[in-house]
Amino acid sequence: MNFKSVGWLLALLFAALASFVAATLAWIAGLGWVLGLMCAVWGTFLLAEFKRWERLRDMAWAANVGFGCSVIRWFDVPGEAASGLARWALLGAAALCLIFFAVLVPGLLGWAAGKLRPPPEPELPVEQPASPEALRRWGPRD
Repeated sequence: MNFKSVGWLLALLFAALASFVAATLAWIAGLGWVLGLMCAVWGTFLLAEFKRWERLRDMAWAANVGFGCSVIRWFDVPGEAASGLARWALLGAAALCLIFFAVLVPGLLGWAAGKLRPPPEPELPVEQPASPEALRRWGPRD
C-alpha cells in the first residue's frame, strides 16, 4: 500500500472503524447480515483487484481488517472467567483471526482476481537502437 499522506492513513483508519461498527451491528442483527456484509467487503476487494483500482483495494483491505476485529470481539471472554492458559489461547485465536482477515483472505482474493483477469495486451513494437556502424556513419550532427 502507498501511504502518500496522513489524510490517506486517516481514511483507511476510518474505513476500518466504519467496517468494525457495521460488522458489530450485523452480528447483533443475525448471521445473514454478517455473511452479506462479508460478501460485500470481499466482493469489493475482488472487483478492485480485478480492475486494478489501488485506492478502492486499500479501502476494502482496511474494511476487511475492521471486519476481522469484529469477529475477534465475539469470542472474547471476560477477564475474570479465563484462566492463564485460556487467555493465551484466546490471544492466539485473535492473532490467527487477524492473520486470516489481513493476509490470507486478501492474498487468496488477489490470486483469484489474477486468474480471472484477461491476459495483458501485447506490447507495441519498439524501434531498435542504432548500431555502432550507423552511429559512426551518421555522426553527432545527424
